[in-house]
Amino acid sequence: MPQITDITIEGEGGQWSSPFSRKGLAQIQIDYSSNDKKYVRYYNSQGNEVNSDCPASELGSIVYDNPRTWYSIGFLGEMIYINSIYNASRYAAFSIRLDYEYGDTKYINVTVTEGGKLSVVFWETSGSLKLEEDFSQSVHATSMTNNSSITQKLELNPFLDSKCSDMVMPADNWASGATVDIPMLTYDGSEWTWKEYKDIELGKRRDFTPSRYWDNKIVVEVPPYKKAKVSYKLNYTRATQDGVIIFSNSVAEQTYDVPAAWTSVYATSYEYSVEYE
Repeated sequence: MPQITDITIEGEGGQWSSPFSRKGLAQIQIDYSSNDKKYVRYYNSQGNEVNSDCPASELGSIVYDNPRTWYSIGFLGEMIYINSIYNASRYAAFSIRLDYEYGDTKYINVTVTEGGKLSVVFWETSGSLKLEEDFSQSVHATSMTNNSSITQKLELNPFLDSKCSDMVMPADNWASGATVDIPMLTYDGSEWTWKEYKDIELGKRRDFTPSRYWDNKIVVEVPPYKKAKVSYKLNYTRATQDGVIIFSNSVAEQTYDVPAAWTSVYATSYEYSVEYE
């Protein structure tokens, strides 16, 4: 086995194997994040679950298993086997480090391609919608000078300057990053409602300017030979709704209930003032 081996396997049913030397092998390491460690299991050569510090000579396999990703790394005799059952993540990668007593270290860098995606088969809310009025504000200003002899009108669409956001945060960290089709909590200019969206990345905030109530206008009359300064403040409301999302993994043929929270921040009202010069 060379010093560094880079491999790519398919997310569904991908396999790879290679001979390797156990002679002088002191330790086998895979550096998992603190969030990932709960999904990792270690087994000795007899198939019994052991701790991560199992001696290299006794380690039989390492299994990573959560509803989005399942793969195993097996050690049998002088062979290493990597198998991926499914991967619903856009990107999954890990590195296997083989440390030898005589100071040599070999790396196997593994990339697992995306297989079938998780799908949302059902969702429902729990409890009441929580609204935080005046969660934040943003101040804007503009002006117009009328150099004519007739009254002019200055029209503004205040909500065009709004910076809104929304997010769905799953309670289980394995679901964060999954891209699904799901309704989002929206404000349509008069009430809070739900709207279906495609390719929502769970756990990631979306920032946008809403288009559903752009027609709200401020109309200011500017007398002849006058300058009008218009200042307006947008008032934002944060809406939060708890609920449950039921995911389906078609490869594993299982469903998973995950508590989640929808959070949306929208500009819901405005105030303005006019000064003339």
